[in-house]
Amino acid sequence: MDALISAALEEVCARLSYGIPVTDLWPALRGALEAAGLPLSPAVKRVLWARLLALPVISLVVGDGDGSPVAPGDPAEKDVEEAERRGVRLVSSAPLRDNFLGMYDHRFAKSELSAVQKAALELVGASRLSLCQI
Repeated sequence: MDALISAALEEVCARLSYGIPVTDLWPALRGALEAAGLPLSPAVKRVLWARLLALPVISLVVGDGDGSPVAPGDPAEKDVEEAERRGVRLVSSAPLRDNFLGMYDHRFAKSELSAVQKAALELVGASRLSLCQI
């Protein structure tokens, strides 16, 4: 199960600040599920959902653009099917996205990345999914 959670975190981070719609997560995990010998059943979805939401680096948003955070206690937090129906997205924290892009401990660096440098790294990260348009 840890390998599936790691694969899911990678998929969430790869979508950068927009995150990944819950409905897009399952096809993205197809290879990891096959490697683990698990079917994409409702029970597997529920377990993955609970494990992902237990991580403090993952948040839920709904709506276009930056979206709005899903309120604590919202049914989408507990019910993956409800989250799918409402178009909820999983979004990783900014430090986790930075780690995904290879920016480890950049807060300790003597200089900061420029906006252009960070945008270039984000394009490289997004290109893994063919999401970038140049």
